[in-house]
Amino acid sequence: MKDFHEFAQYKDEKVPQEISEHIKNYVQKELNPSHQQVFIKLISIQAFIGFLTLIFCPQFQISLTNNFDLFHFIHHRFGETICMMICGSIFTGSGALFAAYILQAQEIKKIKESRLLYHISISIIALSSFLVLGSDIYLLLSLYWFIGSVLSALFLFEVNTILRKGLFNT
Repeated sequence: MKDFHEFAQYKDEKVPQEISEHIKNYVQKELNPSHQQVFIKLISIQAFIGFLTLIFCPQFQISLTNNFDLFHFIHHRFGETICMMICGSIFTGSGALFAAYILQAQEIKKIKESRLLYHISISIIALSSFLVLGSDIYLLLSLYWFIGSVLSALFLFEVNTILRKGLFNT
């Protein structure tokens, strides 16, 4: 209350233009983040969560378990098409799920404005990274991985932003 009374005493004084502009620019930046800033945050979240998923995925030989049982079950039960879609879903869908809770409300709004662009870009970067890291990439199978990746990222991001809004009112 004391702070408010001190503030109220100065209401007739003019705020210097430099300070006013600085505050205005800061608020504008916070309320409307750039696509570049949002994409860097989103790709950082995806890289971290993607690395964590690869620790448990035996396909790239960096797994802590090197247990192929689940992979073989899915592959033999549903075929390679569904298996690749599930792999893509797990890889980028998990990143989208966490991003829905980590990013600020203004950043989520920015992603929703052009959601396809963000999730397609993340999926292309992920596939390109696998290729650069020496994975065998087959065109048709990578297309299924890509479809699963984009669709699950869109779905999980949307559902979890709705849940976030309902749970945390943000």
